[in-house]
Amino acid sequence: MGSICGCINFYFQAKGAENILGFNESKARLGVFKNFYIRYLILAITLFIFVKFLRVNIFALLVGLVAVPLVLVLNGLISHKKEKKEY
Repeated sequence: MGSICGCINFYFQAKGAENILGFNESKARLGVFKNFYIRYLILAITLFIFVKFLRVNIFALLVGLVAVPLVLVLNGLISHKKEKKEY
């Protein structure tokens, strides 16, 4: 469940970033601000419902949430390391 929530959160983060392209700076900041807080508010409510009513394993839920960003960071580090070797 954590991985699914993390993937959905990441998807809406990417869509939010696409939507603000071409905006002026103040409008882009407002868009990012609203996108960030709305996404995490929905995520927090969803996780609260999971923990409260479905009795999920909290540790597994948190590991699943961290899995998406962790994979992205590791992928970036590996590709950066490969690019560095090519020079």
